[in-house]
Amino acid sequence: MVHALLYTSVALLLLTWAGNQICRGIFKLTGLKNSIANLPTPTHSAGRWIGAFERLIIALGLIVHSWEILAVVIALKTVARFKEMDERDFAEYFLVGSLFSILWTMLVTSAWLAYDHKLGIDIRNLMEQWLGI
Repeated sequence: MVHALLYTSVALLLLTWAGNQICRGIFKLTGLKNSIANLPTPTHSAGRWIGAFERLIIALGLIVHSWEILAVVIALKTVARFKEMDERDFAEYFLVGSLFSILWTMLVTSAWLAYDHKLGIDIRNLMEQWLGI
């Protein structure tokens, strides 16, 4: 059980903290961070929290075979930022961040589940039994 907690903690850290760090690095590398510098800056860091929650929710959807969750997350993000999408720089920033987040979540969750299936407690099968899927 300690083993499962350890590799699950690593996966959760990769999904949340590391995901945020890499995403910020991509924004710097592509120049997208500078391109939105003229837009009003929020007084809080909600974007980091939203990104972390987004990746966790998508990971949960992948674990339970619910692709609908991915569609819901994308729809909610788009609706929340709809007015800002008219600004090209922001739209590119939003799309790069969202696509990275989805790709990162798929990679980390796939690796997590593969490791878990081969060397761990096989959480997907446990959840399927528990949820009756």
